[in-house]
Amino acid sequence: MLGIDIENSKRFADWSKRELSRIFTAGEIEYASRFENSIEHFCGFYCVKEALVKALDNKQIEYKKVEVLHTNSGKPYLSQTSVEYLLKGTNYKKVEISISHSGDFAIAVALLN
Repeated sequence: MLGIDIENSKRFADWSKRELSRIFTAGEIEYASRFENSIEHFCGFYCVKEALVKALDNKQIEYKKVEVLHTNSGKPYLSQTSVEYLLKGTNYKKVEISISHSGDFAIAVALLN
């Protein structure tokens, strides 16, 4: 199954730490905060979570239980606990994600196998 989402990163520009912490994990906040333009990373993480909602057709996903991590080369992937949480009760075995940023927009794709 496939899910995709695109968002304008300006949506996150004025969010407080408290607002960010309702949706993003501490690890995601720490990662994004390393970058000068952290809002594009927050936007990308949000797009991943929305793409997963669409791929799973499940609006009950708790966003803080889904954590985007990165390989040393920068490729995004989901934590093992996120994969277990998302795929519990499904026939899927694997989740792949991709994130891209351009200008004020971020897009993410989630593929379930």
